Amino acid sequence: MKSVGVLLRIGLIVPAIMVADVLVAQHLFPGFDAGAQFISELGGPKAPNPQIFNIGMILAGLAGVAAGAGFAHALEHAGGRRRVSAFAGLWVAMTGLGALFAGLFHWPDPMHRACGVGLAIQFAPLFTAWALWGKPEHRRLARFSLGWFFFLLLILALLTGVWNVRTGSDVGFWQRGHAALGLLWLAIAAFCLERHWRARDLIPALPVAEAEAQSGTKPESDYAPAAS
Repeated sequence: MKSVGVLLRIGLIVPAIMVADVLVAQHLFPGFDAGAQFISELGGPKAPNPQIFNIGMILAGLAGVAAGAGFAHALEHAGGRRRVSAFAGLWVAMTGLGALFAGLFHWPDPMHRACGVGLAIQFAPLFTAWALWGKPEHRRLARFSLGWFFFLLLILALLTGVWNVRTGSDVGFWQRGHAALGLLWLAIAAFCLERHWRARDLIPALPVAEAEAQSGTKPESDYAPAAS
């Protein structure tokens, strides 16, 4: 399925769209305090050009949902764990859904809170590691994803105020940090899975006789031998 490779490549551009969107919208918002203000305010009524942020989030959201489907198929092929792979793809898709909600329901619309489903990116590395665990060709991505999950968990804890590290003047930086780390993992995982999927298409199929020789078995005859 070449479409899976296309979906994974879309996963590569999701982080780029989101980061570029935030940077452009922030640049066009004079006086915006990236430390004390939330990202969502870039699409709110006080922003001079809210449509830039909102349209960018909608595009990134649609791309994220598509990437989730690519993750589910690629992980199932790589690890063979269908349900775990489906959940990993679901968390990626929900990340895109969160961005979509952020663009459709502008701050401070009460429905804007629905963009919180984007925090599902927190679980995508864990389920990706689970889907690939025990597969030698994916050992590095599995271990990297598991370690990244715990790192993201720590940042999320600090973002929510654990140990009183976060203050009111730097909440925006913590929010951006957690989002950036999640998107960085998404790009790396999408790149690794897409490369593996592309290599799969380059492996030629073995001839029947050679495949039989390697397996040491012969196909059963589809007819019974004549009685002597």
